[in-house]
Amino acid sequence: MFGQMRSNKATALVVGVVIFLAAFVGLAYNHLEPWQRPADTTDTDNPSIPEPHSSVGAPDLTTLFAKNMMKSSVKPDSQKYMPFGAFPFDLPGPAHFKKPLGKNLCIIDLDSRPFDEPGQIFSKDGMSWDRAGEIHGLSTGVLNHWVYAQIHGYKYYYVDIDSYEDRRDSWKKPGIMAKILKDHEACIYLDSDAIFNHLDLPFEWLMNYWNVNPETNSLALAADPNAKNNQDKFGKVYLNTGFIVAQNNDKTFEIFDEWEKCPDDGGKHPECSEFRLNRPGKPTDQGGFGTYIRYDYPKDIKELQCTEANGFPESRSGCDGKFIKHLWTGKHDHIKVAVGGQLPGDLLAAYHKQFLAAKKDFYITEKDLMSR
Repeated sequence: MFGQMRSNKATALVVGVVIFLAAFVGLAYNHLEPWQRPADTTDTDNPSIPEPHSSVGAPDLTTLFAKNMMKSSVKPDSQKYMPFGAFPFDLPGPAHFKKPLGKNLCIIDLDSRPFDEPGQIFSKDGMSWDRAGEIHGLSTGVLNHWVYAQIHGYKYYYVDIDSYEDRRDSWKKPGIMAKILKDHEACIYLDSDAIFNHLDLPFEWLMNYWNVNPETNSLALAADPNAKNNQDKFGKVYLNTGFIVAQNNDKTFEIFDEWEKCPDDGGKHPECSEFRLNRPGKPTDQGGFGTYIRYDYPKDIKELQCTEANGFPESRSGCDGKFIKHLWTGKHDHIKVAVGGQLPGDLLAAYHKQFLAAKKDFYITEKDLMSR
């Protein structure tokens, strides 16, 4: 009797399992797509590479980046800045700049070279990491300056300068900066191999951090690495004129005027003419400024630490460029890597496209600028 009951239970269990499996398979079959052959993953001699694309258009991509990913992370007078929540930097005292300056702060690029070859900043073919080998390092620096200005609402200028006949074109800096500064509270000049290292950090905060006082400081520049060839004839390390913060006050314009005239014949400093052209130990405008001008205005020119506003870690010079990277020996490769980390993927091409479209708003020739 008990054997028959066990047999009946076993039979019922088998039947139940069969019914369940049949129902499950039927249900699955009705909800699955028709079976397809798996994709061929074997190597081929001529693989097909899809064209790069983005589901987001260029303006939308850059808007998304600026408004949600790389907007200002602190206010001008915030007590602390912590990049990605690490390595805090604190303001040393009361903030001089409590509100964003907007268009009252300007960023200046100037150059006499056309930069219109493939991979360069004014190339109509565009800049893209899909053609990374042709990307021009200095052009990524220029784009960094423009993008930073767009993120924080600053005024940007690119000045196409003429060439001097008797001195290096870098001597154009003081005259060009003085002309533009008249329309702003403060202006920043950078060489094309210098970049803003933190796109999210507003420059007003940096001026507060460096205690750049609008009442007592006319210019602020970073020291060069402490090496023999970076010293003036008095043995003092040069200030690097590849990054300059200038504030609109009477003394600033006086300094610019003296600096511009420094290498002229019959000037206040006759030996300054030795710095007209670049040669070992004679770094043109920087040499004239560092050997003469800064000694004429010691209370008006602020020296910034090179580890914060000059150099880059790979230089092993003691100057790490924590806030302003100046890649004097890395202008072909290191600068591309640095900017590539800020504008990866399609962002480079998208921002460069906008840069070219906005050219009429920021591009000006020296002749047109000085005639205004």
